[in-house]
Amino acid sequence: MKKFLISIVAVLLIVGVGIYFANQDSKPVKTNDFSSVPGDSQLLNNMTKAGLDALSAEGTVLHIHQHIDIVINGQPITIPAHVGIGSSFISPLHIHDTTNILHVESPVQKDFTLGQFFDEWGVDFNNQCIGTYCVDATHQLVVSVNGKQIDNPRDHVLGSHEEIFISYGTKDQTPQPATSYTFPEGY
Repeated sequence: MKKFLISIVAVLLIVGVGIYFANQDSKPVKTNDFSSVPGDSQLLNNMTKAGLDALSAEGTVLHIHQHIDIVINGQPITIPAHVGIGSSFISPLHIHDTTNILHVESPVQKDFTLGQFFDEWGVDFNNQCIGTYCVDATHQLVVSVNGKQIDNPRDHVLGSHEEIFISYGTKDQTPQPATSYTFPEGY
């Protein structure tokens, strides 16, 4: 009887550990690790939350690009390559490489927002916070497009060749927003 109970406990422990690790890919990213790229199941969950469809190939009806600068406490952040790109699907909003160029490539003409991109990436983003960096008595969050500050960054509809600047930090750590970006030929 004792061996039987030990066997059952061992099986339950193994099953529990297996379920825990199987679900790790589906938990939202809630860290300041901006280098994380969601795995396939997490990306699909994030895309659903963002209202984005999983495509079999990049769309060609709407094809525009934006450059995103993110500065946290005076330090530039590189958006990791392949955000929005799964192993067998792609989001209409995605990043190919580490140039911080966002690709909007959709099979339909429609509006896409900056908030949808951050939801897909799994990084919290609103008027007060980016990741877990939130406005307080000494820190501010500044978001501008082409050098002009915007009030509701999540709702910003992405346009062609925009320079999007996001900075969190003290006033001394916040650089002047970039007003433009020179996109590579063909963008």
